[in-house]
Amino acid sequence: MTRGLIVIVTAIIFCSCGPDRPKINHEAVDTTAVVDDRIKDTTKILVSELPVKFDSTDVILFAIGLVDLQERGGYSKISSGSYGSVDITSAYLTGDNLIGNFINIVFQDKSGNEKKLTDQKIKIRSVTFLRDIFKKTKTGYLLYSISDRDSNGDKELDHSDLEALYISKIDGADFKKLTKELHEFYDWSLIKGENRVYFRTLEDKNKDGELNNKDKFHYYFIDFSGDKYAVTEYNPVKIFE
Repeated sequence: MTRGLIVIVTAIIFCSCGPDRPKINHEAVDTTAVVDDRIKDTTKILVSELPVKFDSTDVILFAIGLVDLQERGGYSKISSGSYGSVDITSAYLTGDNLIGNFINIVFQDKSGNEKKLTDQKIKIRSVTFLRDIFKKTKTGYLLYSISDRDSNGDKELDHSDLEALYISKIDGADFKKLTKELHEFYDWSLIKGENRVYFRTLEDKNKDGELNNKDKFHYYFIDFSGDKYAVTEYNPVKIFE
């Protein structure tokens, strides 16, 4: 599945989940990671999607979400494609891309040992296995599109908040945020034959709470050619400045 198709699919999901453009309340936003307390919500039940596995790997992933059965009118397939204001798992595996709407992931190795991705309060939008990098380096990495901050200050964590780019090993280890705080993750691309992933973010440069033509794009690449990956900022439009 191409990156372009992923963007189209996720765009359809986002349109049904709230405003198209995220807002930033610079006075109210908390830029520290928050421990997830949503599983204590007794009005919903914790549900796992059926397991998925990326080809050529030995780790099984379980997408975890919260379901309000009363709002959904009774239990049905949680990946039925019915999106609303409630938290549901709805994970779709297409090739090397797990697309959905869930709050955590449980990883199970071939020995049956399990671990969760994070203790942070997050909303996971998509997970991508970097297969080309895996073929060249023999190390499996996952890229995540995640909402991790209540950027608009409405006391909810949903698709109307800023999106961030995260990375981890194939087993969920070394989970780390790559984008800067209060930057909107825009998109990414991998050039075949290279050990690099390029991505862009958008900064609310004038701090007006809106992302528009008055703001600034930032450009980065992740270099996987060494023993460990490295993130570098570059500026391809500097020559025009």
